[in-house]
Amino acid sequence: MDLTLYKDAMRGNIGNANFLLADHLKRDEENGYQVTPKGNTVLRVAALYGHSNFMAEVLKITPALLCSQNKKNETALHIAVNEGHAEVVRVLLACVEDHNTKEKLTRMTDASGDTSLHKAVRSQHLDVVKLLVKEDSEFEFPPNHAQETSWFLFTVVYMYKRVERREC
Repeated sequence: MDLTLYKDAMRGNIGNANFLLADHLKRDEENGYQVTPKGNTVLRVAALYGHSNFMAEVLKITPALLCSQNKKNETALHIAVNEGHAEVVRVLLACVEDHNTKEKLTRMTDASGDTSLHKAVRSQHLDVVKLLVKEDSEFEFPPNHAQETSWFLFTVVYMYKRVERREC
C-alpha cells in the first residue's frame, strides 16, 4: 500500500495539498485496490484506528470495499468491533442501504468462523454488541469453528466478570 495512503488512513486525514483521497481511490479502482502485507485495505486501516469520517468518505467513493476481506477473512466491521469503535460500527452499518447487504456484512465470518458479534462479545464491547444485535435481530447466531456461539461467549464473559468482582 502506498505509504501516504496508509498514513492518512491511520490519521483519518481525508485530504491535503499533496494528497486527495478521491483521486487516489478512483485510480485504485481501475488498477485493483492497494493492500497492506496482511491484506488490509484503506478502509480496514481506518477501522483499526477508529476514523469514522475517513471511512464514510472512502465508502462514498468506493462502496465495494465494504465487504472486502483481508487474509484472515476479516472485514472492516470485524476490525472495528474488535477494537470497540462504536461510532465506526454505526457508520459502517449506516452506509449500507440494502437490507440484504447489511445482513451479509453482519453475518460474514473470518477464518476462525467468527462473526462480528463473536468479536464484539469476546472483546467485551457491550455497546457494540447491542448495536449488532439491534441491526440483525433475526440472526440465529451460529457457532464458529471452535463451536462457540456468540451467546455462549457472552455468558462466559459475564460469568468471568462476576467471579472477578467477588474476588476483589
